Amino acid sequence: MIYIFSFSLILILTIYVIYSTYRAKSYLTEMTAMMIAMAVSMMTSLLIGTILGIILVGKLTTPVIFSVLSGMIIGYIIGRPFSLLASLDGLLAGIMGGMMGAMLGVMVFSQDPGAMMLFADAIFIVVMILVVKLINQELKGTEKNTLSSRKNNLIKPFLYIVTLLLIVSALFFQPISHYFRDLMGDKTQVSADTSTETTAVQAEQKQDYQEAVIMVEQFGYTPENVKVKVGIPVKLHFQKDFKGGCLSFLSIKELELEKTLVKGDNLVEFTPDKPGVYTFYCGMKMYSGKIIVEE
Repeated sequence: MIYIFSFSLILILTIYVIYSTYRAKSYLTEMTAMMIAMAVSMMTSLLIGTILGIILVGKLTTPVIFSVLSGMIIGYIIGRPFSLLASLDGLLAGIMGGMMGAMLGVMVFSQDPGAMMLFADAIFIVVMILVVKLINQELKGTEKNTLSSRKNNLIKPFLYIVTLLLIVSALFFQPISHYFRDLMGDKTQVSADTSTETTAVQAEQKQDYQEAVIMVEQFGYTPENVKVKVGIPVKLHFQKDFKGGCLSFLSIKELELEKTLVKGDNLVEFTPDKPGVYTFYCGMKMYSGKIIVEE
């Protein structure tokens, strides 16, 4: 959800800034145009690279290519009406922002990607507001500003609405709420309820270990809940029949275990030393399941 919102945010604000720049091009200096081209292309490519780096679960090549190309195109479009120097400035900033964004996405995809996207979106909005303020500042006292002052004033409520939508989206995005809950020190343990107990699959007891198979599918895990016995070694086979996606990364916080899942069989071994519920989830925490450890 938050990634779709981020792409929409990029599209809407970038188009709006390009439109505002072209509308005011007769009144902007070359230095101002260079700053606008650099700021917009860098922030747009940075945000695109971060999103793709997270969504593609650690893949670096595709996020770099798409984010860099996006930034270069936007930088060239903004700088083109002014000078070749302004276009070149935008191109170079797009390259830099795309590379940094892709690396950032790869680094955070296994930690708190939702929180990082919220932070990146907020920075993007702030920079776009400042860019529009810069354009309006250049228009002060000009005939263009006098004739279109009402239009210029529309940017404030427009950006306030976008910011409000971002906050509302974040409040309903589960990984973000988990992030802030942990940040505030809420360490409440998750306990198995009656429905979880009922739907859990019992691991098969072998001679000296217990074993279960969990299918990693496009939209989650099957089964989602597995019961095991405390003190007996566990072998969990996470069988994945596709490549890519956030389900290519597995994390079990209680065991301090992180593993990249490839197509095929992926074996996870551990010995539970106390009863409780261990939660496993994908790279973006969109899908999860539980290992219920019993006496």
